Parts: sequence; structure tokens; C-alpha cells
Amino acid sequence: MQEIVKVTSLTKHFRNLTAVSDLSFTVHEGDVYGFLGQNGAGKSTTIRMLLTLITPTAGNIEMFGYNLQHDRNKILKQVGAVIEKPDLYKYLSAYENLKLFAKLSGIKYTYNSLMRQLEMVGLAERAHDKVKTFSQGMKQRLGIGVALVHDPRLIILDEPTNGLDPQGIADIRNLILHLSREMKKTVLVSSHLLSEIEQVATRLLIIDKGKKLVEGAAADLFDPSQLIVELDTMDNEAALHQLQESGWAAALQPRRSHTLLLKTQKAQLPELHRWLVTRNIDVLSLQPRHTLEDFFLQVTSGKQYVAAFTD
Repeated sequence: MQEIVKVTSLTKHFRNLTAVSDLSFTVHEGDVYGFLGQNGAGKSTTIRMLLTLITPTAGNIEMFGYNLQHDRNKILKQVGAVIEKPDLYKYLSAYENLKLFAKLSGIKYTYNSLMRQLEMVGLAERAHDKVKTFSQGMKQRLGIGVALVHDPRLIILDEPTNGLDPQGIADIRNLILHLSREMKKTVLVSSHLLSEIEQVATRLLIIDKGKKLVEGAAADLFDPSQLIVELDTMDNEAALHQLQESGWAAALQPRRSHTLLLKTQKAQLPELHRWLVTRNIDVLSLQPRHTLEDFFLQVTSGKQYVAAFTD
């Protein structure tokens, strides 16, 4: 599979601050590549270096087989991006915005072709309304429409769901899936809404303090058959003692709160529940936890039981 983005040993210093440190990753053609990290982890700095808005201190960036330092124009012609809130002309209509950016990009267009773009992002019915009347979600979708006007191979979206209501978030999620599945675009998306990334990403990169922690296929990073089970009882200390003296002792994981944690197979949950009942342990909750959010918390802050996901 072709490498669309190849980043090697990328580093960025701002005086005494190292925002990105020796970062390497690869985005393949067709990926929906989830770029994750806590606030201040270096995501936006990295994206700005990919778009030549910031100059790296060290390292190398290749895109589409070209070196970004030497072939900037060839590369950027194949990239569309929305960085945080899109830059739009609020006193122009959605159609007029798209027309203006098409002209600036030197793209040949027709009225029908621009209307198809607006239809794709769900704005055809509002094509001739001024952008100042749009909700934030509509502006975000129009921004993506603008980023697509020159038919790029790679779409970069930096926190595309910031400030959106649940419906707006769902609209962006569905649009990302449409770009990937129907339009065969490669999408790199950073977001702090991990539940949304979990629903769209095929591959993931997690960084912390500018350094890579984890990269790989979403299916490989967390196997749904392997679960962390969070157990809460009327008396957790007594329950812990019984578990330590039983065959479940090997499944116990270091605790991050008052609840108990066990690593087990999904198929073993009924057996665990029966065992608890036969020991007269009063269970308040028995909750399987294996979401992207859980995984993210383990590798960024809950490192005391990262092994639960990597053994």
C-alpha cells in the first residue's frame, strides 16, 4: 500500500519548549488516520509542519513520494485542510465562498460542479444563504467543502468537531466516512473526542509531550475479545481478598481508583459473574471496559496498567 505521508524524526523547538520530539509515523493510502493526544501534546504543531505553516527544527517529511522541503507546491496541490475553525467569508454565500476558493486554486468549475460539492457536505439547500447565518457545524462542513474543491488526495482535519453540538459531530463523522469509503480519500484527523475517532479510524497514532507512544491499526491496538472488567462491590477490600485467594488472582490488575480491575476474555464474563454470586459478593456493577478512551488513558496517564492491553 502506498505511503501518502512519511514523517521521520520530526522535531520542533520553541525556545526552551520542545513541542515535538523525534516523531516518526506513516499514513497509507486509504487510511482514516486518527491522530490523538492530550491538549499540548504536539498534534497541532505537527499538522502545521505538514502544511508548511511552521518550519521543523529537525527531521524529514515526505508526502506522495516527494520531499516537502524541496517539492512544497507539488505536494500542497494534492492536500486539502481545515485547521480548527475554517476561514470563510461570512458576508458571501456558501456557493460564492466555494466559487472564490475554486478561482484562487485555479480550478475549472461549473455551477453544477460546485453545487455537487455543496450537496456532498449537506449544504445544497443553503447554497445561496450568507455564511454569517450558518451554525458552527454548517461552517465546518463548508470548510471541508472548500478543502475539497481542488479534489485533493489527502484531507487533513485538525479538531473538526470543536464546538459542535451532537448533531454537528455526527454530521462530521458521517462526512469523514463518506470521504473515505465513497470518495476513496485518505484522511488524517486529530480530535479529542475519542469516541468519534473510534468509529471512523482505521489506524491510530497517540502522542504525549511531543513523543510517539503508540501507532498501529485500530484492530491491532485493542482486541475486543480482551477486556478490562471494572468491578464494584459493597465491600471491595473483602472482594479483593477473595479474588487474590482464587483462580482469578492472575486476572487482577493494578487499581486506578476504588474499583477492582480484572483482565479477562469476553467469554469468561458469565463465569466470573457466577463465581462472585456463589461467594456471596454483593456486586454493584460489573462493567467491561475496552474502548479507545480507556486505551488512550492507559498509555497517556494510566501507565501503571498499560500491560493490560499489551501482554
